[in-house]
This record gives sequence, structure tokens and C-alpha cells, in this order.
Amino acid sequence: MKQLVLSFVPPEKWRNPGQTKKLEGEKWQEFRNKILNRDNYTCAYCGYKSQKYQIVDHIDGNPENNSDSNMQVICQMCNLIKHAGQGCEVQAVVDLYKKSKYNQNTIIKITRKMRDEGSKDVEIIGVLELKERVPFKMDLRYIGKLLGFVSSRPPIEKDMYYNWFSYHNQELKNENQKVLV
Repeated sequence: MKQLVLSFVPPEKWRNPGQTKKLEGEKWQEFRNKILNRDNYTCAYCGYKSQKYQIVDHIDGNPENNSDSNMQVICQMCNLIKHAGQGCEVQAVVDLYKKSKYNQNTIIKITRKMRDEGSKDVEIIGVLELKERVPFKMDLRYIGKLLGFVSSRPPIEKDMYYNWFSYHNQELKNENQKVLV
């Protein structure tokens, strides 16, 4: 697994409408499927595997660099950490902390497992020993020293993360109903 650290893409590198339009085309979908298959639908950071809502991510953050070697599959939760500005400010679902007894990859894995088992955020934060919550600042040196916690607060915008969040929760309910039968 690759080591996950909090980061953000500077506003000047954000996708423009023309780049977003390219991501809606058939050519991009074919390329996206190629990368998903190559990486077996598995997140490069936490190992989470899912056939739905995985992201094909530009490793260097440049939406114009579509070389195979610049692409990786990442899950929705790891994407919110990699793009902390989106997670902290736009969606308001990522909280930042100065300390934990775990690294970022392990925080994601434990959070997903405990949440799937029905744990509340306060319980998960306690197990992770997350300490000293701090605000987001658009400063890579500052943010690179912090750890992110993807909360269970519903996202502000109904985007792909919202769709995954809803889908994942429904899948858990379905699995729990199968166990009860």
C-alpha cells in the first residue's frame, strides 16, 4: 500500500469545465475501466475493493496528465484525505487532528471497519486516539503534519461521495439482513 497523507490540489490546478467535460465522454470511460481493471478495483492506499464508486485518480494532481503511470484507483474516503480541501471545506466531512497512535492508512481502515460495525464517531475517535482537533489551512507544510478523520456527517453536496456513502450504507443493511435470515 502507498502511504496516504493529507494534501490538497492548489486552486490553479482545479479541473476546469473543459476538463470535466472530457471526463464525461466515452473515451474517458474506456480509459477509466482499463485502470479500474488493472488495479482490480482496489484502493492504492487502504486496499478497499469495490465495483462501484471507486475513483480513478491523477497521482500528480494534474487533470491533463492521463498517462497510465499517473493513474491509480482510490476509494472515496482516501480521496477526501488526498483532497483535504474538498473533504474539509467543500463537503465538511473531514476533521483534522495533530495526533493519533495510527498512521493515516490505518485510520481509514479502522474507521471503515468500526463504522460498518455500527460504531459512532466519538467511539472511533477514542479508539484511534485522535487528539488536538485543528482547522484546515491551505498550507501543504501545515496540513502534511496532520491526520484526517472522515466523519459520518452527511456531505453538504450530493456528489459522488454522497452516492458512495448512501450505496455503502445500503449494502451494509442488506448484508445485515442476510445474516438475520
